[in-house]
Amino acid sequence: MEAKINLRIDDEIKFRLEELAIENGQTLSEYSRDLLTDHVNEFYSDEEYPEEVVHLGTVTIDISEKFEKTFDFTYLVAWLFSKYMCPTEIDDRATVRTLKYYVEKVIDRSSFSLELKLEFVKVLNEINRFLVEPYCEDKKFQFASLDGSVSFDYNRLLDEIKSINK
Repeated sequence: MEAKINLRIDDEIKFRLEELAIENGQTLSEYSRDLLTDHVNEFYSDEEYPEEVVHLGTVTIDISEKFEKTFDFTYLVAWLFSKYMCPTEIDDRATVRTLKYYVEKVIDRSSFSLELKLEFVKVLNEINRFLVEPYCEDKKFQFASLDGSVSFDYNRLLDEIKSINK
């Protein structure tokens, strides 16, 4: 009989585990089970029935650094401007989900103004639309157009990024 374990982990760790699982062609449960099994097997080598408790360690994430000063934010900004130049999406769904996570971090963890965060909500809505709609060739993000109600204000983004470095 297989035992069941429930874990509580930070959302960011769960997200990264899901990405790794997808890359390995596994579900999150399968991937996590393999990680735990490998760790325990390495720890105990050939012992068949360990009597000690296994401490799997703790993961600490420093969120004191402002998200807008991270590499992930730079990647997101580069992607936003690439969509401005070519709004057709060619990335796979896993990449788009990663970008969605970065947009959520801008909204939740950045020191940007409420107005700019609302601009990122437009991007988040478009990403969600992209992820739920069926695949079609030439699928475009509408936030990249300059004349629509869901258009992203690139000038506001540039102004606020400039003000960060002053």
